[in-house]
Amino acid sequence: MGLGLFGGGVGVTRHLAELGYDVTVTDLRDEKALAPSVEALRGLPVSLRLGGHDLADFTDTHLLVVNPAVPPGNEFVAAAVARGVPIDTEIGMFVRACRGRIAGVTGSAGKSTTSALLAKCLDTSGVRVHLGGNIGVSLLDEIANIRADDVVVLELSSFQLHWLRRENLRPSLGVMTNIAPNHLDWHGTIEAYAEDKTGIVPAAGGLFVACADDPRVLAIARAAPCRVMWTSRSDSPPPGDAVFWRGGEMFARIAGRDESVLRRADVRLLGEHVAWNVASAAAAAMSLGAAPSAVRDGVRAFDGLPHRLKPIGTVRGVLCVDDSKSTTPDATVSALAAFDRPVLLLAGGYDKHLDPAPMVVAAAARAKAVLCYGATGPALAAAMRAGGVADVELVTTLDEAVAAAMRRAAEGDVLLLSPGHASWDQFKNYEYRAVAFARAVGVTGAGDGPR
Repeated sequence: MGLGLFGGGVGVTRHLAELGYDVTVTDLRDEKALAPSVEALRGLPVSLRLGGHDLADFTDTHLLVVNPAVPPGNEFVAAAVARGVPIDTEIGMFVRACRGRIAGVTGSAGKSTTSALLAKCLDTSGVRVHLGGNIGVSLLDEIANIRADDVVVLELSSFQLHWLRRENLRPSLGVMTNIAPNHLDWHGTIEAYAEDKTGIVPAAGGLFVACADDPRVLAIARAAPCRVMWTSRSDSPPPGDAVFWRGGEMFARIAGRDESVLRRADVRLLGEHVAWNVASAAAAAMSLGAAPSAVRDGVRAFDGLPHRLKPIGTVRGVLCVDDSKSTTPDATVSALAAFDRPVLLLAGGYDKHLDPAPMVVAAAARAKAVLCYGATGPALAAAMRAGGVADVELVTTLDEAVAAAMRRAAEGDVLLLSPGHASWDQFKNYEYRAVAFARAVGVTGAGDGPR
């Protein structure tokens, strides 16, 4: 249920088909909307029911594998449960079958960067590592090749953790970068969202890498049944093992002894907020056996992921920055803080029922102009004007927003796509939004396109 476009649906379908199961794939979207995923399944003996669901497919089956983005209480899932059909997910199937050590990474922001950087540091240290999960790679195809001494780094979303927590499937090492309101259209409340995030906390005997600077993460860590390793941008983290910043230098405190690991100049990523991501990745990597020197080398070699505060080119003296992965107001706040020159902000999109107040305050302080577009555009533009942003324009599409911004832009400015909202009102996902942005500013070959 839910083929999707990010690899999980394709991965589990291929896995089950190769094991000899009779697989039916159903999705509310049609074949055209799901074209890349449909193409990836071409030649496999599977049945496709696209463009709608048939209740009989859910009740007359031996197993229902649910896309984790399917919300609780879905009527088709409820019908399957009522008939006694077992429910599973791609990530649940993988976690149960995986022989390697699983390091799970979650957070409202920074989890992709932290996951990829952790994998880079482990690889640099000589550890055999596999990267997958919400980052867009299903590892089910690799399950037979994963050895007991391998490390599997899984980026885990709140949706995935919701289902994993139901079965008490937990990683041996968990990392939580932060918790801020997100996906409230799905979870309902910040409390329910945070509760699902606790699925990343290992059982007794595991290790939880927790950001001490985030009050919600701090509270979760203090209640954890396992050992905790703190991360912080403060030089006074809670007692115990920690990775923390003292000025422009990052230290690891293990068994009461402080050791310098790297300097801010070693980090190639934009934004002061990445200090938390680097500390989280470093703490997890060293806990899994990486030497501080390998962590430093990994950080130096890592220049970030596509669509996360990534410069894609300069047009008429204006630096164009793709932060399409910014789908929450807090992510936009961090993006705005990364620049000390005039910023033209492109913001808006699908409504996840998040309060835009944080990004309004940040825009009033830091943005030269804000161009609002998409489904939330009218409400966001009104909020920006009421919040004191001097130059606000409401348009309909991202292309129009880019054009309006470039009319205002001067040499030395930054054109920043950091929408603070999901992309689903006008785009299939944030990758398609990023491609549209690059095309609109006239930069070709910028980063990775949609998979």
